[in-house]
Parts: sequence; C-alpha cells; structure tokens
Amino acid sequence: MEYPVRYKTHISETKSFDIVSSSLPDTWIIRELTERDYGIDLYVEIVNDDGRVTGDLIALQIKSKKSFKFNKKGNTSLSGVKRSTLNYWEGLPVPVFVLYVNLDDKNVYWCNIKGDRREGSFYGESSKIKLTFNKSYDISEQGLRILVYTYFFEKRWGDIESSIERSLMSFSSLGPLVLMCKRKKGREICSTSIQYLLIDHYEHYTILSRYLLHKKTKYLPHWYKRNMELQKNIKTNVELNFSYELIKEMLSDFVSDYRDCIICAYKLVTEVQKEYFLNKKPFLVAHLKSRPHTFIMDDWFPRYYFDEYENETMFPEKLFFKDFSEFDCDLEDIEYT
Repeated sequence: MEYPVRYKTHISETKSFDIVSSSLPDTWIIRELTERDYGIDLYVEIVNDDGRVTGDLIALQIKSKKSFKFNKKGNTSLSGVKRSTLNYWEGLPVPVFVLYVNLDDKNVYWCNIKGDRREGSFYGESSKIKLTFNKSYDISEQGLRILVYTYFFEKRWGDIESSIERSLMSFSSLGPLVLMCKRKKGREICSTSIQYLLIDHYEHYTILSRYLLHKKTKYLPHWYKRNMELQKNIKTNVELNFSYELIKEMLSDFVSDYRDCIICAYKLVTEVQKEYFLNKKPFLVAHLKSRPHTFIMDDWFPRYYFDEYENETMFPEKLFFKDFSEFDCDLEDIEYT
C-alpha cells in the first residue's frame, strides 16, 4: 500500500524553522506564511524594548544545511539561489534578509539582500546567484543589534539616497554660505532664504551623519529652542528666524562632520557603490565625473571656515553658482583630508 512520504528536506525545513523561532527574541512577532514558493518564508515584526509594536516588518527567507564551515575571512557561501528570486526580493517594499541555519550546531547567520546588491554582489547575467554570510552576522545578542540597525538603515535607504544626491549636488553652496554667515554680526537676524538653505544642509547632515558616520546629532528643534534662548538673553523680540550668533554656533557644531559625510557619500557614488548609482542615478554620477568635488580638498576650512582667502572670496554670494573647474587638473594629487 502507498502512503505519503516525509522527505528529509521537509524534516530539515521544520528543524530550521524551530531553530529560527527559538533564536529570535520572544517579544518579536513571527508571522509564518502559508505560501512560501516565491522567496519569503516569514514576516517578523520587531517589537521595541518597551513593548511598543510599531509596524517594523522584516521579510525573511530561511535556508539550512546539515553543517557548513567558514573560511579564514569568516565567510561562508550559499549557491544556487535563482536570480528571479533576487529580483522578487529587490522589488519588495520591506527590507529582506536571508537566514542560513546550521542544523548541527543550531547557529543562525544572516545577510542583507538589498545592501549586498548595492555593494555589487549579484551583478552579472547568470540564472543563479551566490549569497555570502559572515560569521559575525549571527543571531547572538550582538548580531541581533547589528541586524536591527541594518534593518533601520534599509528602511530609511530612500531618505539616505535622496540626501546623498541632494547634498552632493548642493555642497558647493555650503562654503559661500558659511562665509556669509560668519561675517555677519551676531545679533543680526538672518533672512528666511538663508535659514532655508542652512536647514536644508542640516537635514541632509542629520541623516547622513547617523547612517554613514554612525554619529548622533542634535535635531533641528534643539536649534530653534537654542535660538529662543539667545534672543531672550539679549532682550530682543523672539523670532523664528535664527540670529547669526546661533548660526555660528550651529556651524561650529556640524560643518566639519557634514563635510566628512559628503566625502563618504562621494566615495559611495563614485567608488564603493558606483555600479548601483550608475544604474539608479546615472546623471548624478555623470555630473560628478565631469565636475568632481574639487571644493572638498584639504584647504576647504582655510578658504571657507577660517576666511584666510579673503581677497579671493570678497563676494561669497557670487560663488553660489560658480562651477569650480580651475582645479580639475590637480584632482589626482588631492586627498580628502
């Protein structure tokens, strides 16, 4: 008589799901799917430490093997993933992670699909791709912290990418803006246009500093509150527009790190993730290639912040729309220091 057969692959799948379920924090909500043929096995909802359920959803695909080892660099790989599955993952509106379960020792490792894609892991025309897993990216307490941080990075990637593009394309205005503001008297109130330009740079900075430099920043409400304090101290009418005293304090606090953000973003677009940005933002790459950022060279601070080039920058407002090309021939000798 014939009966249904429980194949080894089904047993491995059940084991891997049990291991994953027991490895994730008890507070997280696991939403198992009944249809798993398209590349997603689970949706997991991250729950905050205080118990708040905020809708932070991760899409997970689970793979397993009886046993696997890591090389000297701490990496192991999983081959045979269909490119059509990768295309599906990339089209999902939530971050996608693949979990790789070692059934022997019950350890679980993860990789970030969309991040690896930007780094160039899956370029080519092959019908199958290879996933790479690092030993550090596991489901330990430390590994989970990295996973959660990576999740929020991916969740905000649209904002990060927008800030990368807009800050790179508008950075030439920062130097003249700094000069204009530092030359003003402290008690003077800035115009709405100046404040808008400053805030636009600052908002790019808060995003890029957090996700590219991994630094915490003071958020914009801090500066509005500080502006009110300074205006009250000099017994003047309190206005929403910033005083130049506040702006100088603000510039001192963020402009150096913002320049570092720009350098980091520039390298992402032109080097580290060049293929991704060529595909996603071809005109941005083309602009940076034709007019590289000569103005982030090592004399940026003497020129714009410490005002040591006064004869060359007598009218900084005229520099806003100037296209710096006179230094292009020296680019190969310039370091981002």
